[in-house]
Amino acid sequence: MEYVLHNKQKVLLKVVDTLSKLSKSTKFSIEKNLFLLKKEEHFDMYMKFYNFFPYKYGPFSNISYLDLNNLRTKGFLTEDDKHPSLTGAGEKTASKVNIHIQEKIEKTAERFSTDSQIKDYVYDNYPDYTVKSQTPRKGINNVAPGIYTIGYEGKDIDLFLDILIRNNIQILVDVRKNPFSMNFSFTKSKLSKYLEKVNIEYLHLPELGVKGEKRKNLDSIEDYKELFKEYNSTLPNKHKQIKEIIDLGKKKRIALMCFEEDKNMCHRGVISDFLESGKIAIEHL
Repeated sequence: MEYVLHNKQKVLLKVVDTLSKLSKSTKFSIEKNLFLLKKEEHFDMYMKFYNFFPYKYGPFSNISYLDLNNLRTKGFLTEDDKHPSLTGAGEKTASKVNIHIQEKIEKTAERFSTDSQIKDYVYDNYPDYTVKSQTPRKGINNVAPGIYTIGYEGKDIDLFLDILIRNNIQILVDVRKNPFSMNFSFTKSKLSKYLEKVNIEYLHLPELGVKGEKRKNLDSIEDYKELFKEYNSTLPNKHKQIKEIIDLGKKKRIALMCFEEDKNMCHRGVISDFLESGKIAIEHL
């Protein structure tokens, strides 16, 4: 079966090809070129592009890293992991990238002669992406504790981590009953590992979740209202978990997480309303 590539994967191949021909193809350079294509050439205008978050060596994308490995496995890249280059199949695919896109890729690649040059440029011009770096250009300010909420619907793991880090979240509190997702990055085991890498704690409170069978056949706003009314009536009996959230929110910056992007369509919105009724401030990311 033919492996169908997304547009951003084709761009990734073209970036590798361009850097390889300039003898500058390293994983670091590939990553930073992709970042600058997003930030300065606005590749989000042309396709659903990679997202980035602050990591050990500045902006990083888990998805692009996984794509590099997958493209190698599928035969588009050579086995040279330190200095990636394209196979014949990769060159054929990369050559089909729109000429306007190719020109932007080449322009960005030609700006920097070494990894050190592109690193200095990115670190100096995008200091927000260095807060988790081994050599940060921007200090981490003391932040006030508090309680936030977030849904991961419509987000990839890189955008999700970027939002958490930009808002200085220290603990992610998963309020799903069953921490499973069709997007594998947000299953409990995978998500907790991603969070650990950026020094965010993970806490699962399944007692605050909604049973799967109760989410079936929710076809109207009235169905949701009825579900949330019933769920709200159970919260006074979940004193231990509610108190744990309140206590954590007094010491650290925490975010309650579930799936839905709109908190009004999610039970985390009911939890936040319940907390706010007790004069506890909540912000929604």
